[in-house]
Amino acid sequence: MATVLWDKLYPYIQPYVPGCPEIVMESHLQEAAAKFLQRSEIWRFDIEKDFAVKNVADYSIFLPSSEAVLENVYEIVLDGRCIPRITDRHLTTTAFNEKGCPKYYAIYQDTSIKFYPTPDKKYEFTGTGVLKTKLTATGIEDWIFETYGRCIAYGAIGMLTSIPNKEWTSPELSIYYQTEFKKDADAAKRRDYRRVGTRVRGPNFTGSATKRVAY
Repeated sequence: MATVLWDKLYPYIQPYVPGCPEIVMESHLQEAAAKFLQRSEIWRFDIEKDFAVKNVADYSIFLPSSEAVLENVYEIVLDGRCIPRITDRHLTTTAFNEKGCPKYYAIYQDTSIKFYPTPDKKYEFTGTGVLKTKLTATGIEDWIFETYGRCIAYGAIGMLTSIPNKEWTSPELSIYYQTEFKKDADAAKRRDYRRVGTRVRGPNFTGSATKRVAY
């Protein structure tokens, strides 16, 4: 999918922040896009079929875009059954040393998943992940721009107009556009969950969606 660069969003922002340098607008668009995708969870991708193997608990997740970071893992299906997510703090000490058929998974260091108990044999797994743009991203995918570009601009306007002692400072505009941003991001999440599907099939998406990590 094509990437739309940040300058395509400048016309939606400039009238509200006269005199604001473009580099400042870009940095706030980067932050607004990351916050939008984090809040809406609309940018999903398939974690394609892979195998958990005996005595290996950790599996790093290959991301299908160099402009993205992992925001969440929506689901993991192991041997045909969906297993729930859990955090390390909800596990007993013995759970870290147990081996068997995995009953849970946790997101580990925002880059991989860890199975509990540690697999005692080979298991097949797939899943769905959620992405957000890096703060260094050069832009957003075209489908995000076409449908949600204005919402991301709202987020940037809301943050920019909250900066004190600038000619474009406006607490009233900041409150208004931050409210609109949150409302539209939440609406995007509700809309997307009604037609749940994956949203990444970029040209650089090749190979397995996971890479095995030595344990």
